[in-house]
Amino acid sequence: MENIKATTTPQAFEFTGKSVEFFAIWIVNVALTILTLGIYSAWAKVRTNQYFYGNTRLDGASFRYTAKPMQILKGRIIAFILFLLYYFASMANPIVAAIILFIIMLLVPAFVVMSMAFRLRNSMYRNVSFNFDKKFAQAYKVFFVPVIFIGTYLFIASQLEHLQSDDTKTSVVLGVTILVLLLGIILMVPWWEYIITRFKAVHARYGDAGFSFSATMKNYYGMYLKAYLLSLLIFGVLGALFAIATKSLTSTGDEPNMLSNLLPFIIVLFFLPAYLWLFAYFKTKRTNLLFGNLKINGHQLQSEMKTMYMLWLYLSNTIGILLTLGLLMPWAKIRTARYKASVTSILVAGDLNQFVATQAQYQSAVGEEIGEMFDLDIGF
Repeated sequence: MENIKATTTPQAFEFTGKSVEFFAIWIVNVALTILTLGIYSAWAKVRTNQYFYGNTRLDGASFRYTAKPMQILKGRIIAFILFLLYYFASMANPIVAAIILFIIMLLVPAFVVMSMAFRLRNSMYRNVSFNFDKKFAQAYKVFFVPVIFIGTYLFIASQLEHLQSDDTKTSVVLGVTILVLLLGIILMVPWWEYIITRFKAVHARYGDAGFSFSATMKNYYGMYLKAYLLSLLIFGVLGALFAIATKSLTSTGDEPNMLSNLLPFIIVLFFLPAYLWLFAYFKTKRTNLLFGNLKINGHQLQSEMKTMYMLWLYLSNTIGILLTLGLLMPWAKIRTARYKASVTSILVAGDLNQFVATQAQYQSAVGEEIGEMFDLDIGF
């Protein structure tokens, strides 16, 4: 461990974007997306990513986003068509809806691979592209259990809406099945996130260099267990306190007083920070766990996000956005990006310039990957 410290040099990321600059991009994106009934959202995404990538710097050089809007629009049209097919089928015939949902679930692993390939191939640093190995067979092995569980849960849950009110027995059976599936999903989420994150990490590349991921399943179960226990503790205590308060205010039988009228706002006042704290805690732990176990050719990435600072960001961002009816959204995005970059760095083993130069030589030798038409951006 001492040898590693002696031979590594930390290089911090930096974000140089400004709220006023991004506001000009954001307001045009919003206006044109509304006017075109959502079609311009693909162009809006490209413009937004180009701004954030271009203002994210490492060792004096910026990242680049090179995607074309039409490719993003193509993926969104496919996703929209699949959604419409399932939506209308679910209203017409449950069996047809089940078949369509099954087909969609079968396509999810392929969509994930194509989306990752699209996203990384269009991300560049010092004119060297990132990439993603299109291992479709491995993707289906990784996503098989999550897709089956979640697909079954969604289908059964959707069928509860179509039951007759007097069909009590079927409702009970479906309700119990949903609870069992939901419990299974909760218990297996840490495992799913671990295998999916590992799949994405080890098949990502920068030039010819591949990433490695050293986190274990135990790390993810430990993280989720703490999050579950904290959630139960915080919301259990708050729920009990407000149940007692509500009972004491309503047990007199008198007309509601000012305090009882304000009770819903008081609940929101306490529950919102509690929810945001848990969200900040989980986001922080996940990010730090991911980057703390991600390496590329001996270069170690790391993140030192702090829960309380993320809570402050979420609280102040939420209040600012609400008070300005959304106009401070660009400000919120910029300050969040600036903080995330400031706590992210890479421990460089050797010479970063030499490493990048080697990848540039490799990319020049192999040329641009053929197969762009098979990449999609569907949001996975």
